Amino acid sequence: MFIDIGATSREEAMEWGVRPGDMIVPYFEFTVLNNEKMLLAKAWDNRIGCAVAIDVLKQLKGVDHPNTVYGVGTVQEEVGLRGARTAAQFIQPDIAFAVDVGIAGDTPGVSEKEAMGKLGAGPHIVLYDATMVSHRGLREFVIEVAEELNIPYHFDAMPGGGTDAGAIHLTGSGVPSLTIAIPTRYIHSHAAILHRDDYENTVKLL
Repeated sequence: MFIDIGATSREEAMEWGVRPGDMIVPYFEFTVLNNEKMLLAKAWDNRIGCAVAIDVLKQLKGVDHPNTVYGVGTVQEEVGLRGARTAAQFIQPDIAFAVDVGIAGDTPGVSEKEAMGKLGAGPHIVLYDATMVSHRGLREFVIEVAEELNIPYHFDAMPGGGTDAGAIHLTGSGVPSLTIAIPTRYIHSHAAILHRDDYENTVKLL
């Protein structure tokens, strides 16, 4: 891959302030599609996890909650779960939820075997991925809460990927961890789509 900026030489590019290692970001505006439940944007993975954490913390403000709740926006998940590892070492949590995107397979050419997620069907409860198997007790507790509150959900597995929970669950003597994910089409692109109801139900579940 190369980015054509119109420079005719290395020297000209450097005169413009371009240096090796500079970051580039595709430009893409957040868009509400004609079906207003469908939200299009770049980098849903994992800006949406940060948004969920913020909304959950807002809803807990002023609530007499028995636990200390941390919302963490981590860095470098895609290159080694690095931010999650340092944050978990600092916080030493009793339990942890990684909030991420899941792969939606409800598009032409994708079988349910390749991707189980469907937009509008509720958050994913991830059974396992390449970095961990979800904590059974925590998973069952979350399922009970979802059913009690009539929150739709479905299960997912990500044998070829992972989330921050893969690092968090190994912290200290071990942290019961679970990934809750929002089904998303076209992840790792600048034009990903998710469903507003899935977002709201994820916030409600947490």
